[in-house]
Formats: sequence, C-alpha cells, structure tokens
Amino acid sequence: MLIGLINNGLKSTIGKNVVSLYLLQMSYYILPLITVPYLVRVLGPEKFGLVSFGQSFVTLFSLFVGYGFDLSATREISLNRFANKTVSRIAGRVWVSKALLSVIGLCMILLLIIILPKIREVAVLLIILYGIVIGNCLFPVWLFQGLERMKAISVINISMRALSTAGIFILIRNPDDYIFYAGIISFQWISTGLVGMWFAINRLKIRLIIPSMREVMQALSEGRTLFLSQIAQGIYSSGNSFILGMLTNYTVVGYYSAAEKIVLALVGMIFPVTRAIYPRFIRMAASSKDKVMLWGRRVLYIMGSVGVLIFAVLLIGAPLIVHILLGHEFDNSIDVLRILGILPLIISITMSLNMQFTLPFGKDRAYTIIHVSAGPVNLLLAFLLVPVWDQIGMAIALVITESVICVSSFIYLWSMRLTPFNYRVHDKLYQEPISSH
Repeated sequence: MLIGLINNGLKSTIGKNVVSLYLLQMSYYILPLITVPYLVRVLGPEKFGLVSFGQSFVTLFSLFVGYGFDLSATREISLNRFANKTVSRIAGRVWVSKALLSVIGLCMILLLIIILPKIREVAVLLIILYGIVIGNCLFPVWLFQGLERMKAISVINISMRALSTAGIFILIRNPDDYIFYAGIISFQWISTGLVGMWFAINRLKIRLIIPSMREVMQALSEGRTLFLSQIAQGIYSSGNSFILGMLTNYTVVGYYSAAEKIVLALVGMIFPVTRAIYPRFIRMAASSKDKVMLWGRRVLYIMGSVGVLIFAVLLIGAPLIVHILLGHEFDNSIDVLRILGILPLIISITMSLNMQFTLPFGKDRAYTIIHVSAGPVNLLLAFLLVPVWDQIGMAIALVITESVICVSSFIYLWSMRLTPFNYRVHDKLYQEPISSH
C-alpha cells in the first residue's frame, strides 16, 4: 500500500528505487532478524552481547570512515549525474579519502587497545570486526544513490548477506563460536564492498581517477559539516551497545541489543522512501520551493502514519514478539522493546524533515549543530540512567535523545519557514507530478 501511494504521486523511477531500497533494508535488517532467534539461543545473552558490543564499537569507526559522504557525495553526484568524467573524479576523491580515514581508524583502535583494559580484553574480536570498516570504505552507496541506481545496491547486498546468513546456520554451533560469527560479519561487509566497487567500475563505467592530495583535502573539507553530524548520530544510535558495555556487562548488552535489532528491522521500513527520493528533492529544491513543500508534506504524512502503526504493534505485542524471536531467557528485553517501540514514529518524522527539507535546501550547518548537540545529551542521560536501570535506562536515554532531535529540527525549519505547515503552496501544484529530470 505504501509503495502504491508513493507511485501514485511520484514517477516510476522513484517507485522502482523505493522497491529496491526496501529490498536493501530487508538485507540489512530482516535477514539478520532471521538469524537472531538462532544466535541468541546458541550464543546466549553474554556472548551475543559481547559481539554486539564489538559491532557497536567498530561501527563508530565505520561512521568515521563514512565521513558523511553518503549525504554530501550523493548530493554532488546527483547534480552531475550525466557528466561521467565529473562523477568519476568525485568517486576517486571519495574512495581515496575513505581509504585514508580507514588507516587512521585502524591506528586509533590499536591505540585504544593499548590504553584501555576493557578494549584490550576483546582486541582479537575488534580486529576481526574491522572488516565492517573496510567494507564501508569500498562500497560506493553514495555513488549508487546519486545516480539513482538503487537496484544494484539491493542485489549486491542481498546476495552477500544471504550467503552470510547460510554461513551462520552452518558454522555457529556453541557459545565459543562467537569469533566465527564476527568473521562472517566481516566477510559479508568486505565481499559486498568489493562487488560494489567492481560493479561501479565495470557496469557504471566509473573511471579510476586518482585524485591529488589537494583534491582529497578538499573532499574532506566539504564533508566536514555532515561528518560531525554523522559521528554524533553514531554515538546515540550505533554506539549505545558499546556505551552500555563499558558501564555494565555483556549480558545487559545482550538484552538491549536484541531488542534494538528488532526495532531497527522495523525502522528499516522508513528509510527506503526518504532515501530514494532524497536526490530528487535536491534537484527540486534548486528550482521549485513550492514542489518541495507539497511533496515533502505528503511524504511526512505517509511516514508518520507508518511510524504510528509500528509503535502500536511493538507496544502491544512486545511480550509475544520477544518470546517468539528471542525466547524466555530474554524476558528482560520486553520493556526495552516497548520503550524503543516509539522510535519508528520519532525517526520517521525526523528523517522526513531532514531528507526532504533541511538537507535539500543546503542547511547542513543547522543539521550538524542539532545532531552534534544530541551526542552529549545521550551520553549524559546514559551515565545518569544506566547505573540505575541498566538496559532500560539506555533505552530511555535513546528515546529522549531522538525526541530532542526531532523537536529541534522542526523548530529550526519552522523558524526558517521551511516546513509545509507555515509555507503556503500554490493550489495549481497539487495536481502536478514531480519532474523525472
């Protein structure tokens, strides 16, 4: 129904991209969700929490290497999508920049292993999981999104993740196999990155143009603003399992991360629409503010409705969902799931505001300030609430943080008259479709 609503108003290319990104989200969240009931029972809360702790830590470095290019490079490529030479130069700058950041990230992890005893205890696990960062460096999601070739992303990711899913059921047999599980995760990311890079070069005809150091520094400078916001986001989204592990123990992390994975699987229903139409909104913002407001409002209503539905399902069905997917050993995840259940609603509104209004209109600085400010809020709440309520405290901290971001984003856009609620759209545009150019 959601796809039908989008396709009634948007051109078929966007509809195809939405479908492709839904398949991609399935590979990111639904396939792992299939393995979670098996993994939590085989590994148990402690070892499952240990790997989640390692993943959370390494994902922060993956965001560091990503440097916000998924937004900044996507926007630049979208505006130059028919100029192959320009796109190739952009791609070269991004790849080399991410490679440089990958080396810096590895050095940082090795340094932390030396300095922090708790990190040193899981050094082997973290080094193995660093394959996530390498895969992120190689896979050009920013290129595929900018060129609106989302189908390629979906096919590559689903193939590699399906292979990894099979490997989990074959190789993971007891709690001591958690290292093999980490290896499978890294293999999946690295293989996906290599295939994605091959596809870009051989099928999309992207030429490997090695940039000068000046060009690399320019790319890093241009992405600096969005980089700060991405890192801040990582602290209160991907990094919470790591924070929880540093403050408590791996069993508590297991209770929290298991519930979080379920919520993220459902939040994944929101991302495809906003991501697929983000490049189109960038081009619309350059020519017609009215159209951005009109279509942005429609997307906001649809995404908000989906968020309300998901919240209701999780609030009411949390005990049944946990017992079916995780088992009675994870009863402590039920309240976490209920609390995190409101995130799909909050995130759906925030994503629509940012991807359809804030970023297309080039308000990167405000976007960054809001998200960077949320990082310390999340950390402060975690240090206050986790010692008292463990995994429940972490869940409350995350919900409050996401709420602050949502409200702050709306207030900023309202003050700039960039919301569809305080900007009047010309009546004649209501029947006008989005241009496919």
